[in-house]
Amino acid sequence: MKLTSHTNEEILEIVKACGAGDPKSLQTFFDIYSQDIYNFPIRVFHLSEDDASDYYIYAFERLKTGKRFKSFVGKSSFKTWFFSVLRNLLIDWQRTKREVKTQTVSKVNKDGKEYSTIEDEPDKRSEALALAVDVSDQFNSVLATIKIENRVVFKLSFVYYLHLDPEEIKYVAEKTNRSDEEIRTEVLRLREELSSREEENLKMEDKITSLYLNILDLKEQKKNKAQGDSVEALYYKERLDHALAKKYEQRKKLIEKKQKGHFLVRTPYREIARILGISEGGVSVTLLRVLEKMQKKMHSMAGEA
Repeated sequence: MKLTSHTNEEILEIVKACGAGDPKSLQTFFDIYSQDIYNFPIRVFHLSEDDASDYYIYAFERLKTGKRFKSFVGKSSFKTWFFSVLRNLLIDWQRTKREVKTQTVSKVNKDGKEYSTIEDEPDKRSEALALAVDVSDQFNSVLATIKIENRVVFKLSFVYYLHLDPEEIKYVAEKTNRSDEEIRTEVLRLREELSSREEENLKMEDKITSLYLNILDLKEQKKNKAQGDSVEALYYKERLDHALAKKYEQRKKLIEKKQKGHFLVRTPYREIARILGISEGGVSVTLLRVLEKMQKKMHSMAGEA
C-alpha cells in the first residue's frame, strides 16, 4: 500500500465517514487508494493488466456505496482489513464473472482513475466467451478419443474436477468385480477426502496474500525506521533487509509451486491403484502417456484452427 500525506488518524476518519456514505470522503478514499486497488490482483495474484482493470471496476462498484466500510471496527490495522476486503472481492469477482461489460464516459487508465461515470452495459465479448467454450470442447473431445482404460486412470487422477460417466463406471465395476453403485460410492468418498486438500490449497493462497502484506509492512517500517546513517537506523535496516529477503523467498517458493500445478488437487497413485487393482507404477506410466497424447492432440487442433 502506497504512503500518503494523510496520517493514520486522518485515514481512519475518512474510512469512518465512508461507512456513513459521505460522498466527499468516498471521493478522497478513491483518490488515495485507486492505484492500490488496481495493482492488488497484479501483485498478489499475478493477473494481467486487462483483468486488473476489470477487477478495479468490479471493486469500485461494490465499494462506492460505503457500506463495506462499516465492517471496519478497528480490531485490526486498516491495511490488513483493506487487503482482506480486496481479496474477498477478487474471489467473488472470479467466481461470479458474468456477461457484463463496463463503459465509462471517460476512460479508466491503468492507475484506476476516472471512476465517477462508470455504467454497466450488455457484454459484447462474445469472442472471448466463444474461445473459452471452444477450448473446453476441444479438451472433452480429445479426452473422449483416449482408450477407456487409460481415460479412467486420467479421470480418477483428477476426480475432484472430473466425473466418470456411466460407461466408465461400468468399466471399473466389471474390471474389479463390483457393482456400479459400489464404484459410485467409492468415487464420492474419494472426492470428499480430496476436498480437504483443496482447503489446504486455499490456505496456501491465503499464505501468499499474507506474505505480500508482511512485505508491505516491512517496507513501511524500513522507510520509517531505517533512514539515515545513525547506529539505530543501520541496525533496523540490517534487520528489516534480512526479514524482507526471507519473506520474498518464502513467497517466491509458494508462487513457483502454484505455477507448477502443486495447488491442483490430484488423487494419490496408491488410491487409483487400489480402486483399479493395478500397480502404482502402472498408474504413473499411463497418466504420463495420456497427458502427452492429449497435449499433442490439443496442440494439433490449435494449429489447424
